[in-house]
Amino acid sequence: MTDGEQQEALVKRAEDEREDIFRRYELGLDPSNVVDSWENPTFEIYHRTDKYGFLHDSRLPSTRDAQEVHRNKIEMERDKKWMKMLNQWPPPQDKLHKRVYKGIPDRVRMVAWNKLLDIQKSIDNNAGVYLRMLQLARKYSTETRQIDADVNRQFRDNLAFRERYSVKQCSLFNVLNAYSIYNSELGYCQGMACVAGVLLLYLHEEEAFWALNTLITDQKYGMHGLFIEGFPKLTRFIDHHDRIMSKIMRKLHKHFTKHNVDALLYAIKWFFVVFVERVPFSLSLRVWDIFMLDGDRVILSMAITILYLHKDELLRLKDMDAIIEYLQVRLHKNFGYSDDDAIQALERVMKKLKDLKLDVPPPAKSNEFPTRKLGDFVEADMEKKIGRRRNDYTDAEKQVITDVISRQEQNAIDVQSTVSYETSECATVTLTVPEDSHSIRSSLAGTSVASHGSSETMSLEDNNIHLRTANMLQNTPQREMLLGT
Repeated sequence: MTDGEQQEALVKRAEDEREDIFRRYELGLDPSNVVDSWENPTFEIYHRTDKYGFLHDSRLPSTRDAQEVHRNKIEMERDKKWMKMLNQWPPPQDKLHKRVYKGIPDRVRMVAWNKLLDIQKSIDNNAGVYLRMLQLARKYSTETRQIDADVNRQFRDNLAFRERYSVKQCSLFNVLNAYSIYNSELGYCQGMACVAGVLLLYLHEEEAFWALNTLITDQKYGMHGLFIEGFPKLTRFIDHHDRIMSKIMRKLHKHFTKHNVDALLYAIKWFFVVFVERVPFSLSLRVWDIFMLDGDRVILSMAITILYLHKDELLRLKDMDAIIEYLQVRLHKNFGYSDDDAIQALERVMKKLKDLKLDVPPPAKSNEFPTRKLGDFVEADMEKKIGRRRNDYTDAEKQVITDVISRQEQNAIDVQSTVSYETSECATVTLTVPEDSHSIRSSLAGTSVASHGSSETMSLEDNNIHLRTANMLQNTPQREMLLGT
């Protein structure tokens, strides 16, 4: 068989595989659609479901406590106010700001997100585009296999996504495939599944597609720069995050540097998916509401808020794995503060950062936004058609590694050139926390996370400080490594 014939055979195999995957999603929950037993998680006796559809491994309470009754009463009152405001859209900006920060009631979140992202305007201005992108994806998408795998990993503990080929799984599959064609410069990156999944909890399929496009391409949110090759926005945000910490949380910053805790290790999901699966879902929704209102500066402020609220506990942890487990696992299970207290702290942090002119990072460069016209179909090259993985890094991916190493070196030099963190002063800026707020208990049981693997050690000859750079940066394609955490 000649090389040309081999390539044709591989392309045909990829096309057949793509068509088979699309056919399965088209069948959905039809009994003829055979599903392997491992693809569907089982239900257990003492699972309970919260208001967002997420399952929890505990018995259903026999009665509602007084706090829950009070919260429900407040939310019902807010429902009425929001319905009135949504019928008189747009409201005065100060009124909208106040209401969003108090919390969008869950029953009106679908309508509120539609308004905040102006989704109907996108649909009206692009009639028929979504369906056309989906049809092109079925014929030409090179991302289908990866999207299929990620769809069944997304929100496995939520009723809407739990069953294989459920309505929401099918919608997620369609949205991601269609968007990989619509924004051909970006294609598909794994973190996009979580973003689209959250949108689909409250929006219909085409609404979620255009909402995703707004979050990715609108300069107010600019998520394109997070997902595009080289992650230019991630680098810019982490640099600014480090700058903020070095100015107002010096003690914690030096503590992290001493224990090789680079922001890249804990802030990936904070920045890429706006804190989903890193804080309780109810709190992440509150942050999403504010993110849609005020844009991406909210993400940097919330990152600082989390570290500030939990700085005492973090300073007691004496190794990298314990710190990362605390930030990635334990806070998701028990944040230690009510959602209202956390959002009030976020407001204070945002105000303080604005006063210090630290609320906005340096301006974005042009590579953080699409340069190719959206919706123009671009046929993939042969390597992508046959699904062959690259073994080498692009210049943009190599730059990610260089940036991480450079930042670690600079942090180490900063620590060496100043007094030790044990005797250094605390943050020069004081952020008041309500007296009735409580810190997370030190006895909180946490779920262990896997160590970040073996590490290479690089010695800085000038100051004999050793830095550890995770091998995952050296051995894994960048976009998959960063978002698979």
